[in-house]
Amino acid sequence: MTGITHLHDLSDAIRRDFDGNKLSPKGLNKFLTNCKKSTSLVQINLEKAAQLVRSFKQIAVDQTSEEKRRFDVKKYLEEIHTSVHSVLKKNNIDVSIECPAGISIDSFPGAFSQIVTNLLMNSIAHAFQGIDDRSVSILVDIEDSVLQIIYSDNGTGIATENLTKIFDPFFTTNRDNGGSGLGLNIVFNLVTNTFKGDIRCVSESNKGCQFILTLQV
Repeated sequence: MTGITHLHDLSDAIRRDFDGNKLSPKGLNKFLTNCKKSTSLVQINLEKAAQLVRSFKQIAVDQTSEEKRRFDVKKYLEEIHTSVHSVLKKNNIDVSIECPAGISIDSFPGAFSQIVTNLLMNSIAHAFQGIDDRSVSILVDIEDSVLQIIYSDNGTGIATENLTKIFDPFFTTNRDNGGSGLGLNIVFNLVTNTFKGDIRCVSESNKGCQFILTLQV
């Protein structure tokens, strides 16, 4: 609401100048210029808020539905990113999405969004302790009705002895901070059962983490 507050302050100032017979052509011109800048800022912020609401609504509807529908993968990834942007921003995490335009699949958007969201939440919860420059990349490609997603973060990585356990239900290294150990298990079940696909993790301590998913679409 900064733009609206600024407009309010400008209006009060111009009213005082007018009432005190101190309003000059130069002052009026400055007021109009500042008004235009402020209204442009308000419009931009309102458009961002509207887009965020649309993304929230679409993702929320999809995540409570098991129905198939056709969706554009790149656009849908961007909607998922928008829906969790505030959490990512709060944790100073930069996300890059590389996906060819025009990949449209008739599949399960609810399960798809749950997979991506859970991977992002897993990175937020586990990956970046002690790391300032935090980044996640999502690379997508498709070949012969198989969608491949390579999800990577530059975090602390996963100890070798834990790699075989991360998809097990209730396995977590963060239980003291409220970790349930179900996030990656849900991802595994959605990938293998809903999409009849496969997921594996490549990681070493202090060398980041990479999840490689193949989804039958």
